[in-house]
This record gives sequence, structure tokens and C-alpha cells, in this order.
Amino acid sequence: MGDAKSDRRRASRVPVAITVELKNEHGFSLHASSNLSVGGAFFDRSIPHPVGEKVTVTFTLPGESKAIVCQGEVVNVPDAKRFGMGVRFLDLAGPDKARLEAFTHLQEA
Repeated sequence: MGDAKSDRRRASRVPVAITVELKNEHGFSLHASSNLSVGGAFFDRSIPHPVGEKVTVTFTLPGESKAIVCQGEVVNVPDAKRFGMGVRFLDLAGPDKARLEAFTHLQEA
């Protein structure tokens, strides 16, 4: 039996730095991802939003022109003093999920 953290994470992460916009009721902010998966993204140098906060996530994969837009939830702030946060994607549309799966699969190869 795996630990709770590995049980929650079903999709493999790939290291990639892309700009991601997070929007909430206060406005928007831009963040650089440190890794990305079909399940979410981690931002290692971002001033974190509160855990549990819902955000609209917008990003464009390298080599593409169509943005992926979905709802997300801040699920992890490992160390608020050092910055960084994990955001889980909540409602990826089927075609966007397929594009993200293809992208992460290519990055793993």
C-alpha cells in the first residue's frame, strides 16, 4: 500500500517552465510552472494563494496557440516562507486533457 501522497497523484509530472495565469475574485497573477501533469501544476517560486482557494487556470502548451482553460484548486503550499504552491486541475475538458496527456507523454520520452 502506498502513502497518501502517492495515492493522490495519479498522473506523472514532467519538468516544464511555462507561464500560467491564475485568476480569482481579486484579479489575476502570472506564475512560472516548475512541473506539469494532467492532474495539475506546481509553481516553485510563486507567492502562494491560500490552500483551498479556487482559481481559473489559463496556459498555452509550448508549440501550440490554443489556450487550455480550466478551474483549479490550490492544494499544496509546502513552505509559505520559501514560496511555491501546487494547483490541481478540476475540470479539464476532454480535448484539453488529451492535448495535455500527449504533451506530458512526449516530455517523458
